[in-house]
Amino acid sequence: METRKDHLREIVVEATASSIENWRKQVIAGQPETGRMFAFVSDEGNYIPGGEGTAPTPLTYFVSGMAL
Repeated sequence: METRKDHLREIVVEATASSIENWRKQVIAGQPETGRMFAFVSDEGNYIPGGEGTAPTPLTYFVSGMAL
C-alpha cells in the first residue's frame, strides 16, 4: 500500500526541564512551529523527603495527558 505524502504531517514537540529547588522542577514545552511555549511546574508531595506539594506531581501530569 502506497502512502501519499500530501496526507502526512510532521508534528514536533520540544521540552526543556530545569531544577528549581529540592524536587520542584520546571518544564518549558511546546510546538516550535506555532511559536508558543508553555511552562509547567511539578513537585513531589511531602511523602518524599524534600517534596513540598507546591505543584502537581510528574505522574499527575502524565496521567492527565493520557486522559486527554
